[in-house]
Amino acid sequence: MEWRTRWHITIRWDRADNSPAGVTVVERVVDTPADLGRLVKAARADLHVIALPYRPVRELVGEEPSACLNGHSYAGGSATRPVRDWLPCCCGGHLVLRCRLCPDVRVDPVVSPDCDARRSG
Repeated sequence: MEWRTRWHITIRWDRADNSPAGVTVVERVVDTPADLGRLVKAARADLHVIALPYRPVRELVGEEPSACLNGHSYAGGSATRPVRDWLPCCCGGHLVLRCRLCPDVRVDPVVSPDCDARRSG
């Protein structure tokens, strides 16, 4: 299991008749910082664009583990399904999987020294 970062951008025009699509809002998801940069540059060049907020979106790619590190299967229903949690962080966050049958805990991605991972609440 690994993470991929994409960017969600919303471009807003002051009036629909000035936008290339005839609408006041266009939303896009782009895969690379270069793609985001091209959209931002084009939007900033349009005098009718009034806002262009964007944010990173992290997505899981690949299969989640089927068992804990001690070999307990995650299949079979609520008795064996791992407890899923989310650890907020400046890097975008960490998925936490806790085995119901032993103390095994997986954190993905691993919390690095520059992370500020913390429990919310």
